[in-house]
Amino acid sequence: MNTYYLPDDLLDDPAAQADDVVIRYYNSDRDSVKNRIVLNKNMINLLVSGTKTIIYPDATAVVNAGELVVLSTGNVLTSELLAGTNQFTSILFYFSNEVFNRFLIKYEHLLNAATAKANKQPFLIFRQDTFIKHFIASLQVLLNNDGDLSAEIRLLKIEELLLYMFQTDPERFHAIQILTRDKQQLQIKKVVESQIGQPTTVEDLAFLCHMSTSTFKRKFSEIYQTSPQKWLLAKRLELAADLLRTFDESPSGVYMRVGYQNHSSFSEAFRNHFGSTPSDYQQKHLNVAP
Repeated sequence: MNTYYLPDDLLDDPAAQADDVVIRYYNSDRDSVKNRIVLNKNMINLLVSGTKTIIYPDATAVVNAGELVVLSTGNVLTSELLAGTNQFTSILFYFSNEVFNRFLIKYEHLLNAATAKANKQPFLIFRQDTFIKHFIASLQVLLNNDGDLSAEIRLLKIEELLLYMFQTDPERFHAIQILTRDKQQLQIKKVVESQIGQPTTVEDLAFLCHMSTSTFKRKFSEIYQTSPQKWLLAKRLELAADLLRTFDESPSGVYMRVGYQNHSSFSEAFRNHFGSTPSDYQQKHLNVAP
């Protein structure tokens, strides 16, 4: 699986644009799942068509057409789905912490009046209103006419967008923050426990923890006294058993909710762990229910 470094992989000379604002039009005619992305700059994704999922170590964002998402720097897994359309289309802004800090200083007299909401995340989703839709249309015209926008125009457009987002919802705007890394042990716990119900591999977990796979396995074993594979298997099957005992889910509907991609492999693992098939397990608990 390839790892993409953004926006560096998009630039002819990344070093020459270290503090620059990058604006790109992006479209694709096929679904892509679990792309490994290293965001070296903060990003605003204005989604025009399709659906995008972004997985951070401790949070997941699902963004639909007609929304925009602000993402902080870090390692993420992304999926892009056409979602019934012919194209996945978006306009991307990349901007450094330095650009954002200069924006905060420049407009300090406006920003200081607002108070941040307590619930902070490494992303922030906004609904695109009429202004944002016209903003997107103006960007498409600019990019179609001249793909190489001047640094001044790019800076002006990111400031225009940030100011409008602030004006629309000052409290939520202040919730934008640079993702701070917790101590390593806490980070590992947060990542793995948030991914129990996802089809995430050990290599994916290591990536989200900013570690090599071998380092992740060693540190995981120090914390949990077992391997990540065994721990994930046990936790996913325990979750499956809990879901089956509620009787709200059929066995054929449970496997995707506990990180399996097909029913047969889930049934085999469940039978090996609990000694019965998911259907028999559910029926047994149905018979003893009061």
